[in-house]
Amino acid sequence: ELIELQCDDGLRGKFRITTPLQFWSSLAASGTFPALVSGALRIASFFGSTYACEQLFSKMKTTKSKTRSELSDQRLTDVLLLSSTKIEPNL
Repeated sequence: ELIELQCDDGLRGKFRITTPLQFWSSLAASGTFPALVSGALRIASFFGSTYACEQLFSKMKTTKSKTRSELSDQRLTDVLLLSSTKIEPNL
């Protein structure tokens, strides 16, 4: 599959004009190169989840500082859940 993909001029041009995620998603939709597409999308998902995890640990470090070390685990979980959600409160 890799050799076929590398030799296809049409796909090479498509790769140059789209983002990598759009390119692999379009290949997934067309059903071509299933093994390559599966691997590429699996690798792409690592970076998004790593970023979210690092961002959450950073928020936890800021929230649970020396002055706020008495926070219970449940309260810290609640604070992190509120700070990491994308839902806007309707006040």
